[in-house]
Amino acid sequence: MVAALRAEARSLLPLPQALSADGTPAVSLRVQAGGIGCQRAARTAHELVRAGARALLCWGVAGALDPSLRCGDIVLATEVISDTPLHLRLDSMRPTALPARARLRTSAAWRGRMEAALVRHSPVVQAAVLTSQELVCGAVLKSKLFHDTTAVAVDMESAAVGVVARLHGVPFMALRVIADTAADALPAVLQRAIGADRGDPLAWLSLLGAPAAWPGLLHMGKRYRIARRVLRHCARCGCVAGPAAPAAPLAP
Repeated sequence: MVAALRAEARSLLPLPQALSADGTPAVSLRVQAGGIGCQRAARTAHELVRAGARALLCWGVAGALDPSLRCGDIVLATEVISDTPLHLRLDSMRPTALPARARLRTSAAWRGRMEAALVRHSPVVQAAVLTSQELVCGAVLKSKLFHDTTAVAVDMESAAVGVVARLHGVPFMALRVIADTAADALPAVLQRAIGADRGDPLAWLSLLGAPAAWPGLLHMGKRYRIARRVLRHCARCGCVAGPAAPAAPLAP
């Protein structure tokens, strides 16, 4: 399981274990927080597969593009779309490219098992998810992306994990919980902090020098905490056990 932030990865701890008939673990689960953005997510996913992972799940929060989605709604991606071309370098391998607006399908069987585990407790949306290489802040841009792509939510990692899954021929899924809604405009200072140095805590100190943005940041912090609680709920429902069948290559 690939998460961007440690706070999202911690929502899975302690890792739930699916048990076989004799009480032994049926599958080994591992979660790793790789940082924000496609390159970091791809590198993390690649390392997990090289360490023996036979399936990849992208896990965390997202922003809504569909105006009907609310904070805390659960989205199971039917496919992930990159808003711009992706050029990923994985260790010494030649660069792996993904054209803009290419669609990577997720595992339908795995998604069905996840929905069955979740639907008893929470509403679940199955739809396309867009991956952006930049933080999508404004409501106008969110509306345009929704219209252009029909994706209901946007994140910054899922397409990269999907590319690695396709490269290695392992099943892939993405679960996202909505934090900011389509009507929410994220403070511009937040975009600058992420763009300055993704994952560097010092970059976030710039937020302290923008008091005008504090009300918006506090509002988004509250929504992020709600989304994290829902992530913990998803983990406790046992939806992350992974596919039961052997890995099969994903279609382009």
